[in-house]
Amino acid sequence: MLYTLFLYQQESGLLLYDKNFQDISEGKMELFSGFFAALKSFVSEMVLEGSKDLKNIELGDYSVVITAISELKTDLVIIADNEDIKIVNKIIPKIIKILMKFAPIFLEWEGKKKDLDVLELPISDVIQSEKKLVEKKTLLDKPESFLKSLWVHKKELSEQEILSFSQEAEKLKTELAKSINLQRRLSLSEKLLEISEKLKNTSDFIKYQEHVKNIKDEFLDVRIKLQYFLERIKVTLSQAVDALGTKPYKEGTYRDVYVNLYSFSNKLKLISESDNYREYQNMANMLIEKDDISDDELQKVVSKIMNMKEDIAFYMN
Repeated sequence: MLYTLFLYQQESGLLLYDKNFQDISEGKMELFSGFFAALKSFVSEMVLEGSKDLKNIELGDYSVVITAISELKTDLVIIADNEDIKIVNKIIPKIIKILMKFAPIFLEWEGKKKDLDVLELPISDVIQSEKKLVEKKTLLDKPESFLKSLWVHKKELSEQEILSFSQEAEKLKTELAKSINLQRRLSLSEKLLEISEKLKNTSDFIKYQEHVKNIKDEFLDVRIKLQYFLERIKVTLSQAVDALGTKPYKEGTYRDVYVNLYSFSNKLKLISESDNYREYQNMANMLIEKDDISDDELQKVVSKIMNMKEDIAFYMN
């Protein structure tokens, strides 16, 4: 099978284009993104070493085939099963022929990846014409094996670098264990993912890929709940104010507003970069402790809650 195809600019090593042919389910996409980032980093290193001729780099059961296209100042990189390299070598001239048709785009490229979208259909057609190259498989089928084969080709760190990265990782792990804020947890996990790649620590790399995925899933869940509680705050407060009629605000019943507003603040605490959640906790408490404040002060709190912005992103900064 052919798993993925890259096009790199020779002088800069910039990634111009990439196309995946792997069968990645929606549930595994987040895991694959971290894995794919490591793969792209590895391929970039290989390309920057210089590729004057066709060359193969074996990665266990897989091979990286690098072809220099001097006319386009571009390197074509394909990752495929070892057993399919003959077929890959057969289609490479066909792919190069397609790329040559769009030579001006490569030679005058201004950094816009969308300029290369025109390659999507013709390249896909060539690869899909060889049924052996298109199967329902993914490099994630054997992640540990594949990662270890990548690490073998990466440059060795010095003893001092290993010590420094290891110490940094331990500090980050300690902070991660104590942190409840999802934005901070995500940042820490992504840093640990980067360090595990530098240290060629396969188990940690897979572990923190899973962490990043889970945190992003939880982040999305919290946002959905925040939106729900915000809507309920507005509805229950309107009901409470309508029920007052001409009575003073202190005679209102705000229990449902309190429950939703306090729940909102607790969820906000998990994803906000600041401590603005405290403001909404305080307002919720004032609704319950209304007998301890003046009617004018309570009216201001009610008005402030009623005018809360509906855009969740506003509360996260």
